[in-house]
Amino acid sequence: QVVYDGASFAAEPEAGVVFEAPRFVEDLRTLRFDNGHFLTADGNAPARVSAEGLPIMEFYRQQILLGLKDYARRCGFKQVVVGSSGGIDSALTLALAVDALGADNVVGITMPSSYSSAGSVDDSVLLCRNLGIKLYEHPIKELVTTYARQFEASFGEPLKGLALENLQARARGTTLMEFSNAFGHLLLTTGNKSEVSVGYCTLYGDTNGGLGLLGDLYKTEVFELSRHINRHAGRELIPQAIIDKPPSAELAPGQKDEDSLPPYAVLDEILK
Repeated sequence: QVVYDGASFAAEPEAGVVFEAPRFVEDLRTLRFDNGHFLTADGNAPARVSAEGLPIMEFYRQQILLGLKDYARRCGFKQVVVGSSGGIDSALTLALAVDALGADNVVGITMPSSYSSAGSVDDSVLLCRNLGIKLYEHPIKELVTTYARQFEASFGEPLKGLALENLQARARGTTLMEFSNAFGHLLLTTGNKSEVSVGYCTLYGDTNGGLGLLGDLYKTEVFELSRHINRHAGRELIPQAIIDKPPSAELAPGQKDEDSLPPYAVLDEILK
């Protein structure tokens, strides 16, 4: 998606930038040019422009909020749904959605499987309580068991390894799309730039959705923006337990992202 961030500006040869319009809001300003200098419409010198600009995480926050609000409005959506795994990506997506659209317009769904940790549900409950949003629980264990049983009956081979891992992600993705179709919510996908860049995701699973809020954020930036969200709110919206836990897809026993990928601090520098 493309987000217009505003900040139209005027510059003079010696002074540099002497005027900058607000970012991320609609605004109309009139300048006049008099004797080599820009003045406001009433003849005064424009307000001083900060050389620092917005801190980068606040820039990202406002950019993503505007992007979601504009996209939802243009496509006719008033509410959104997010699969809440208890991990950092879905937690940040939910927090940003609430910031953009309000808690009444955001729904989370937790979908535990056989390999989900107790913390994945508990952390989702705490997160959604902090955000003031409704959280549904839709276990996928029976769905996966039934699907795997029929697969073996039809093809003579049991589902295992990557096929079984991806089945869980696709069961979740299908459930979320069913909810979206049934209730009219826009499904937000939660993948970040690091995962998508190296294909660490499941096609037709966690990639399902109409908009990805974190698609231009590296994983290390996801953590940084999550901490910024808490500082900006003045309280722990995203539980510290979610920020601290090692990233995991939880599609296999004891699975961690670092089993398949370099540490994100290393990977992100390579990707950049």
